[in-house]
Amino acid sequence: GRKSAMGKRALILRTLAAPLALLALAGCSVARRPARLSTSLGVRSRLHSHFRSPGNLLRHRRDSRVPRTHADATPTAGDETSYSLFGLSKATYPPGWEKPEGRVEYRDSLVDRFLIGIFMDKMASATGVKRGDSTYEDFIKLCFESIRQKNASEQVQQSLDVLQTFLPPNGDVAFKKMFPKGKGSYEINAEITKVGFAWMVGPMTVETTTENDEGIPMASTVKIHKCRWLQESACTGMCCNMCKVPTQKFFTETFGLPLTIRPNFEDKSCEFCFGLTPPPIKEDPTYLQPCHVRCPTAKLSDDEVLPCHKLMRPE
Repeated sequence: GRKSAMGKRALILRTLAAPLALLALAGCSVARRPARLSTSLGVRSRLHSHFRSPGNLLRHRRDSRVPRTHADATPTAGDETSYSLFGLSKATYPPGWEKPEGRVEYRDSLVDRFLIGIFMDKMASATGVKRGDSTYEDFIKLCFESIRQKNASEQVQQSLDVLQTFLPPNGDVAFKKMFPKGKGSYEINAEITKVGFAWMVGPMTVETTTENDEGIPMASTVKIHKCRWLQESACTGMCCNMCKVPTQKFFTETFGLPLTIRPNFEDKSCEFCFGLTPPPIKEDPTYLQPCHVRCPTAKLSDDEVLPCHKLMRPE
């Protein structure tokens, strides 16, 4: 009947929304910077060669969980997962990957290398920092260089400026018309994030929870089992100032879709909760997180556990 037809349409939309949105984003970026196309594609001689534990500061609320609907199971040791656009990139989960210092191994597809290059172009243009090759290693180096000598507010604004460069004229208006507030928009954006953001953070699944402003079950929470960016950078401040805060602001304020991002610095997992308004800084446990011992810019104390020096301070 009608419900069955609506369910089929929703499934088709979820299936098509992610690759179409990502291809449009890539096409828009290339069209604006044709001179750098070969750089973004990584057509160079090397292209073809293929926390300190924060304890209990962050504990996700599990009591509102309901059984998953269209999400895959948590990876187990020895698994290899295909992910990102068209499933061309690969992630391998060695024994112990889920532990705080465990690691997931990645093989980026040429498509993901292309997307890494586009984002590096945008960052280099906005910050004036010279970029390297279109590799994840050089991407992390560029991130660290771009925040050098900048305070938390400047880092957040810089990242917002980079995100804004991906919007065509009146793109925010078009987005609000296409995705008005509501369950459907939250769920579709969760599916888009699962594919469109995977090149940066690794494989994700979508979970159904009631952790949203409406308090009803929605498949609108994206779970990153082990954030690649956090794994490789080990930087609390960069996670907050270049990802969590600007992305929350971008969706909540620019697009009008509430989004709360909740990184777990102990196991390096993360949740993107669409439809959930982010809390003020003074109520967000993220801002109590210390520097990670592996961070190259960490400031550590033997006497007490202090919040990362790069984080914003509650007013």
